[in-house]
Amino acid sequence: MIAEKPTQVNEPVQITRQRNLLNRWSFFALLIVSALFTFLYVSNVISVRKLLDHKEMLSKRIDSIRTYNETLKTETYRLQSAQRITRIAQEKLGLIPPKQAPTVIDAKSE
Repeated sequence: MIAEKPTQVNEPVQITRQRNLLNRWSFFALLIVSALFTFLYVSNVISVRKLLDHKEMLSKRIDSIRTYNETLKTETYRLQSAQRITRIAQEKLGLIPPKQAPTVIDAKSE
């Protein structure tokens, strides 16, 4: 058997034009779809960056508020200290501390 050389079939001009037109439209469609995906990707990156910046700002604000809260707790403990209250009672109100601590009587034991 002798291998025959395949013969080229000439397509009509109309089919060739349709194929070229289809190739052009598919190229433009691919270009538009890739541009759309690129736009969505870039907008997503920008949105994520804005969210990260906002998160960082809120974290700094939380740290600042926690520090202020600790300062207020320290001030509260200082204002509630027994030494301070005793000093104010003696200086401003003229109260005198008792020489002996008061005794507690339990009513149930009697």
